[in-house]
Amino acid sequence: MAKLVLDPFKSGFVAIVGKPNVGKSTILNYLLGTDLAIVTSKPETTRNKILGTLTSKNSQINFIDTPGMHIPHTLLGRHMVRQAKEALQEADIVLAVIDVTKRLDKSDYALFDAIKDSARPSLLVINKMDTSGKKFALPLIEECVKTGIFKDYIPISARTGDNTKALTHKIFELLSEGPKFFPDDYLTDRPREFFIAEAIREQVLKKTEEEVPYSVAVFIDEIKKIPKKNVYHVSATVYIERPSQKAIIIGKRGQMLKAIGEAARMNIEKQLGKKVFLQLWVKVRDNWRRDPNALKMLGYT
Repeated sequence: MAKLVLDPFKSGFVAIVGKPNVGKSTILNYLLGTDLAIVTSKPETTRNKILGTLTSKNSQINFIDTPGMHIPHTLLGRHMVRQAKEALQEADIVLAVIDVTKRLDKSDYALFDAIKDSARPSLLVINKMDTSGKKFALPLIEECVKTGIFKDYIPISARTGDNTKALTHKIFELLSEGPKFFPDDYLTDRPREFFIAEAIREQVLKKTEEEVPYSVAVFIDEIKKIPKKNVYHVSATVYIERPSQKAIIIGKRGQMLKAIGEAARMNIEKQLGKKVFLQLWVKVRDNWRRDPNALKMLGYT
């Protein structure tokens, strides 16, 4: 009688690393099929590692989205870079993401050195191939391949999904046989408070001026479920560093804060599957990005 031979189950952790604004979070969201990480046009949108788990019949890929690698000028910036470097050590495979519309610079080569030091198998992911920048792809790939640290390279568009199946297939090839680390329906290691705060911060980033994004943080004061009304009451504080930024976020007659709240509330309702009453406060905390106590309170530790 012939024995039934099952395909081996593969698993592992895959760090998605790169400079700010190269599309790391967009890649994560597309591969998972859900908007797990917030995405904006502003650099340094991602501030913490985010685990996103993709489970199939024969594999479990645990992606680690990371803040963009950059030269930090604040304690918050140091935290972000530290998060990215930690992910390199936690990962079994590294995806090094570059933007096809940008030339390589010192930050890219510093990232390549960090990947080399991690001794993890790595793939070069050339993103934004749906743009006019794709004409620069070949010389960019050649320059990266010269480093000798990449197992392979995959040009993709995370926005359209073009060639992302090839990326997933290549990741599967590099994975080793391993256990299922999390249940089939597991998605992320972050609590709901984290994603609610991120939903609010996302709208601040999208709706305000250039000076505000880097100085904004959100703290969830309270999440209370009201069973009789089948609604959640969420109270949150938006922290900024200067009174002028507070004026921008509140807006004329409170219209900007109202717009931020309405857009954030809709996204939070999708997360919770319930109606949400969202109350927002705006407070100035001078130089919170350089204040270790403030960073700890806001979850940047």
